[in-house]
Amino acid sequence: MKKLLAVMINCLSFVSLLGEEITFINADSAQYTKNAVHCTGNVIIVYYGRIISANRISYDKKNELLEAKENVIIKDEKLNTYFMDSLSVNKNFRSGNAKNIKIIMPDKSRLAAKKCILNAGKFELKNAISTPCYECNECNELTWQVKSSTVIFDPEEYIEYKNAELELFGTPIVYLPYLASVSPKVKRKSGFLVPEFSTSNERGLSICPKYLYAISNSQELLLKPIVTSKIGSVGWIYYGVRLPNGEFDIDASMTGTKSVSNFAVSSDFDLKTIEKIKNSGYRGHIFSKIRYEMNDVWRCSSDINLSSDRYYLKRFSFFKVVDRALESNAKLEGFDGENYTSLKTAMFQSEYSENIPRILPVLERNCSLELLNGSCHFDFLFMNLDFNNNRSAQKVISKASWDKKILLPYGNIFNIRGAISFRGLNVSEREKTNYDSFCGAIPLLHCSWQWPLLLSSAWIDTIVTPIVGTIISSNKKYNDIFEDPVYEANNFNLFYENRSVSPYNIDSGKRIYYGLKLAGYDDGESLYRFIIGRSSELTTPPERLESSGLKYKHSNIITTLEVFLSNEFTFVGNGSYSPKEKKLLTLEEGVRFSNKRIDLELLVFNGKQCLFDPFATNASSLTKEQKIQKYKGIMLDIAWHATGTTTLKGSLIIGNEFKNANNLQEKSTNKYKLVRQNIALEWSNECAKIDLMLERRNYSGGDLKPETVFTFLVHLKNLGI
Repeated sequence: MKKLLAVMINCLSFVSLLGEEITFINADSAQYTKNAVHCTGNVIIVYYGRIISANRISYDKKNELLEAKENVIIKDEKLNTYFMDSLSVNKNFRSGNAKNIKIIMPDKSRLAAKKCILNAGKFELKNAISTPCYECNECNELTWQVKSSTVIFDPEEYIEYKNAELELFGTPIVYLPYLASVSPKVKRKSGFLVPEFSTSNERGLSICPKYLYAISNSQELLLKPIVTSKIGSVGWIYYGVRLPNGEFDIDASMTGTKSVSNFAVSSDFDLKTIEKIKNSGYRGHIFSKIRYEMNDVWRCSSDINLSSDRYYLKRFSFFKVVDRALESNAKLEGFDGENYTSLKTAMFQSEYSENIPRILPVLERNCSLELLNGSCHFDFLFMNLDFNNNRSAQKVISKASWDKKILLPYGNIFNIRGAISFRGLNVSEREKTNYDSFCGAIPLLHCSWQWPLLLSSAWIDTIVTPIVGTIISSNKKYNDIFEDPVYEANNFNLFYENRSVSPYNIDSGKRIYYGLKLAGYDDGESLYRFIIGRSSELTTPPERLESSGLKYKHSNIITTLEVFLSNEFTFVGNGSYSPKEKKLLTLEEGVRFSNKRIDLELLVFNGKQCLFDPFATNASSLTKEQKIQKYKGIMLDIAWHATGTTTLKGSLIIGNEFKNANNLQEKSTNKYKLVRQNIALEWSNECAKIDLMLERRNYSGGDLKPETVFTFLVHLKNLGI
């Protein structure tokens, strides 16, 4: 004990002599003179922010030289760990050399070389090997590694490889005269990202290289041009900036018209679109987003989503999912507790209809408060629409509602809701249409009752909930340009007072609904859920399509069933049965199966869907057949996890052709066709990811043709390739 105390006293004396260069020393023994110290046995020091341990460490203050030998381990401020046989370094690691060095970075990436030279704080490794792979594969080989004649490792910024050879599963696959990647602790750095490769019969070979320019900690510029061998090239950029109280980004592209030199015109509308593109001489898109928090209550935002034509985004496959309706808007919003205020303008581009108007503007105000032990809501809406056919419309809605839930004896639940909506519509247009100006008030009373009952047995617990409700409202004597009169009966709106998609709408007339909910449980786990219901009009119902399920006084019978056969297997089905026709008008059935090896989802569907364009001036001239879209098909998604690193995926959709609203005058076909199919192979481990996908895209219209696409993506950790 006395010996150890003496060593510590000597070491501390040495620290006081050398100042702040060595801040701590621990060793079994230490010998020092006026300008040097020699420590042996479990030596640990902190030298310029680096923790160094070794069996022997010597420091010459006069020459500012530190030498460490035998089991040398260094931990720096960037959390890199260095292992070496010996180290000789001058003040603050500016120069020196090491033998048999191994470097493990914070993300477990590794560098190794027999010889290393330190120059200006950088490690220059000779005949080095680099890999991020922490585990070997089944063949006892690393997934990939880079062998290089020289590797320069800068802990602060980057890693450079000179005369490098990339090996995959022990086999050399590519020679790289120069390669650079960022150090693991670097948050942002300019450089190339993973490029995307694909090939298709329509676009040929397609390459999308990506270069990220890190302008600052809050700004970035991404260059990602698309180069194809058949339909030309596209300039594509992204810029983003983050502000203290908001953000801004823009994604834009532009190309010439080479891509429309060959096209398949399916209608006069497509022909006009193609001619317009050719006359303009370019195609492109711009997506932009602005968000700014003004204070704790108010925020403003703007979205710009524009495309030169409806087919451009799909033609070059910019995004995996493309919205069929693009909205550009500017919005001011205020949040004050449960109260909400919004002022918004918007315009649209849609694949379905060219009649969608511009919103200039819409003002919305929603307030809530507690009143008479219930919830009271006040809603106000003003909307101005500007159409392309010299038509405009203004609408004002002021709606007040109050609802309360009452718990009765024996578990009975009674809900009451009252509402009154004052609304006015002004329509100005050149030609006479179905929509006229009006002004009036519509009251509504909604009452519902339900009684959850628990039926227990030795095998299963069942909760049976009968539901009965009534809705009383005045009959509408007008067509509302803002509301869809083609309601469809389904399990989402059957038990509600508002069957429209608009939250401000109130159904007209008087009706009752009734149904039953069943839920089965076993030891707290769900076994099944079943819903069946129907509604009946108490007054003469308005004219509706038969496919809506609401044409007659008594609606179709709506059912939904979920059966949980196990923790892995689930059956789901819903349907619409017409007692008038004595047949199912809609039937959708599917199964979901998931375990550690297989994820599967299968859906079979067959039914009729109502089509309605609320902004078309001649909507009433469409025949019954043109307002109904029949749909049927099969959808299958499956993923097989063959191993812990390999997954095989497949997707298949077979169905009839689905027409856009612009083509309602065309006859729709009921023939089955292959809508989409793809198969993909994904392989990944801790240091690499490989994605292969073969896809068949059956686009049609304009310059879109069915095409087969093969996509190839390889990502090697840290290299960015």
